[in-house]
Amino acid sequence: MSIKRFKNPYIDQISRFGEVISSEEDLLSRKSSFVFPVILDIGCGNGEVLVDSASKNPDKFYLGFELQYKEVYRTTLKIDRLGLKNCNVARVDAEKVPDLFNKSEIAEADIFFPDPWPKTRQKKNRLIKKTYMDRLISKMLVGAPIKIKTDNDDYFLQILGVLRALSLEGKIKIIELSRDYHSSPFSKGEYITPFERIFLRQGLLINYVLCRVISG
Repeated sequence: MSIKRFKNPYIDQISRFGEVISSEEDLLSRKSSFVFPVILDIGCGNGEVLVDSASKNPDKFYLGFELQYKEVYRTTLKIDRLGLKNCNVARVDAEKVPDLFNKSEIAEADIFFPDPWPKTRQKKNRLIKKTYMDRLISKMLVGAPIKIKTDNDDYFLQILGVLRALSLEGKIKIIELSRDYHSSPFSKGEYITPFERIFLRQGLLINYVLCRVISG
């Protein structure tokens, strides 16, 4: 008996949209069409925040990164329906993102609800490590903001450790910090992500930090 291999149906759905960036090589070949410096949404999920930001700021160029085919498709559909020309999505691993840009090509980086990898043996897989942030910061403009949100307290404490180390090295400055983002003044006027809506319904608090690049 032959075993039928599963094919993700969203692969064909995505292929209908020629604008979708399918790999690191594809992104590098298209960089000439970007308007630099770019604003990055690393782990953009279904694209709600990415598309909302791009539609409100037509003079800026936004680029989302997401690995899940379904979420890439949903993001692309939103971009297409609104006819946005200042926004795109790339199916590229977040770990690879800093290596795809040159110095001063990134104007902002948002990392909202990265996978917390909560089990002890999984923590090594967490995205936000000092080595990663060093690589990312080295490609950002001086003064560029980095925004991070997570509902996982343990991960947030690790993130703060990374950011404080970078601060001591004179690479960033922490500007805003909250362990209860939606009760803080920092959340005013900000888009509520799909994950946030779920966590708020569950009564969970959102951790938030904003820092600015001082030196790459």
